[in-house]
Amino acid sequence: MERVFDGNIGKLNISAAEIFVDNKSRRRSGHMSHAMVEYAPGRLIAFNSNCSAVRLDGHSAFGWIEYRYSDDGGKSWSDFHELPFSKELLFDGVYTISIEKAVYLDGVLTCFAVRNTQSGAVCCEPWTAPPLVIQSFDLGKTWETPVEFSVYPGRIYDAGVKDGVIYAVEVCDKDFISDIVLDRYRLFTSTDNGRSFQEKSIVDINSHKRGYAAMQFRSDNSMLVYADDLLNSYMVDAALSEDNGKTWKRLPQIRLKYGIRNIQVARLGSGFVMHGRAWLNESWGMGQVIYTSNDGVNWDDGILLNDKKTSCYYSNMITLKNADGKDYVILHYSDLYADDARVNVMQRILSVGE
Repeated sequence: MERVFDGNIGKLNISAAEIFVDNKSRRRSGHMSHAMVEYAPGRLIAFNSNCSAVRLDGHSAFGWIEYRYSDDGGKSWSDFHELPFSKELLFDGVYTISIEKAVYLDGVLTCFAVRNTQSGAVCCEPWTAPPLVIQSFDLGKTWETPVEFSVYPGRIYDAGVKDGVIYAVEVCDKDFISDIVLDRYRLFTSTDNGRSFQEKSIVDINSHKRGYAAMQFRSDNSMLVYADDLLNSYMVDAALSEDNGKTWKRLPQIRLKYGIRNIQVARLGSGFVMHGRAWLNESWGMGQVIYTSNDGVNWDDGILLNDKKTSCYYSNMITLKNADGKDYVILHYSDLYADDARVNVMQRILSVGE
């Protein structure tokens, strides 16, 4: 069912959910790896995981990576293609990978891969090795040998391109939640189109009991980085940089009506849209929520699309332009198809209407 929400950026149109990856029919699951990238106007590559529906009741990254192409702005998608390196790692039996983000710049596709272990009790941690950068010079027909992204074991949560520079945020810690490691949120940049990354700064965000991350650029050339407060997930931490990530100013915590977990933020029109799992006082969050903002700091009360489901709604969003030059956002997210943690991947379209 299509939904309409009067938010801070105007009338937000939210399309009915459609199945992007039907894991139920193939008896699989698909957490993480929702990266999407546009390499030409309306031409996309979208990644997904093909994971066990048995291990951890389907809430794992134990499997391999697939990707598909769209030539019509996400209206239709090609058949699945497998990322060979992801199967090699699976068969080696030490790590599996998830493709958390991807960017395209000057003919080069750069993917950010997190090395997951599944040796912990939840999902994909500890992350005992640094993330990887995997590149393709022919839009995924062939792939270069992966290289390590940084010296820190951890997980990349967001990446983007601004003025020919690639930016990426890594939470530099083997554990999802930490009481010990400080300065976990670090910004890295590449000025050679992803061949190497250098640490640019430590993001001024409280690391204690924080998780996830999102990053966005604003129209005034400043940038924001966000983190979820896992002690009180009605609150979001944020930091602002006005010098391309060299220095940061910690902002007051942002309160959200339904809370947020698995935070993702995208540009839409003159403002921003935030998607994730609501909190609703549930230990790991519950329900699906969308908020909008004009400046990325002051957010409206949001719209709750679901108030029951847990263990899903991890997502990614990408902003495109339609034939009239207006923005729309493609949203891909995990959605339960069973009573445990097995998920399909769904697609919605977000746009600002009259």
